[in-house]
Amino acid sequence: MVSKIAMGLFTAGVLALGLSSAAMADAKASIEAREACMKANGAMMKVMVPVIKGQKPYDKAANDAAIAAAEAACAGWAGWWGEDTKPGGDLKTEAKAEIWTDPAGFEAAGGAYMKAVAAVKASADEASFKAAFPDLGKSCQGCHEKFRQADQ
Repeated sequence: MVSKIAMGLFTAGVLALGLSSAAMADAKASIEAREACMKANGAMMKVMVPVIKGQKPYDKAANDAAIAAAEAACAGWAGWWGEDTKPGGDLKTEAKAEIWTDPAGFEAAGGAYMKAVAAVKASADEASFKAAFPDLGKSCQGCHEKFRQADQ
């Protein structure tokens, strides 16, 4: 017969494993959501960069649709940065530790991006789009350089 203490310890261990598995699943979902957001941002850039390069004509509707898709994909951004999603754990991430060691810098980079997206979104014609776009590109590059690891 199994003692009540042994059964209690076994039950506690099973519960701890279950909670650990749930936490890992939440962290994995956060990392996957961040990746989907970044892919949507990349898709947005694929609409806009050819216009900047003169390879495609300016299309306000296409820009707006690409921005809307990226905004939708990134809607949960603030909730995707838990301690359990840091690099170095069991889960793979391209996020650098600087996101957590320099949260003010990360927030500032995000603010610069949001400001640049708003300016592109507000552009009404090709000239204003081409004037606004460089800040968007710089904000993406700056964040990637400081807060994203090279492909693993």
